[in-house]
Amino acid sequence: MADILTRLEATIAARRSAATSASYVAALLAKGTPKIAQKLGEEAVETVIAALSGDRPAIAAEAADLLFHLLVLLNATGVSLAQVLAELDRREGVSGIDEKASRTASPAIPAVTAAPPEPTPSLALGGTTSRRPLIRKG
Repeated sequence: MADILTRLEATIAARRSAATSASYVAALLAKGTPKIAQKLGEEAVETVIAALSGDRPAIAAEAADLLFHLLVLLNATGVSLAQVLAELDRREGVSGIDEKASRTASPAIPAVTAAPPEPTPSLALGGTTSRRPLIRKG
């Protein structure tokens, strides 16, 4: 499995310098990390939806999209697949509970809190629905 991911990583690196009109990878990289991260999030949601549907071919297809966009994000941020694999190797045989407890108290990612719902009109129900952002920096 790592062979295809390694080849895909190399292809993404090679396409980094391609014309944005000729390469999806080049066009996505040109949009920057925020857009790439957004796309990765979209692919993650699509993978979850496929998983919940139980459609195995759709799960495989969406997981492939997710891995591809993860590799694009890694390329954009200068993190190699080898670094990710080394981290997985380091964690092998360590309980997830123990690994999480070993991390520092200050997370690298800011805390995320849910925003209070904001009522918005609902055309279908004639009432209101709650609309809130998925994440909000606290």
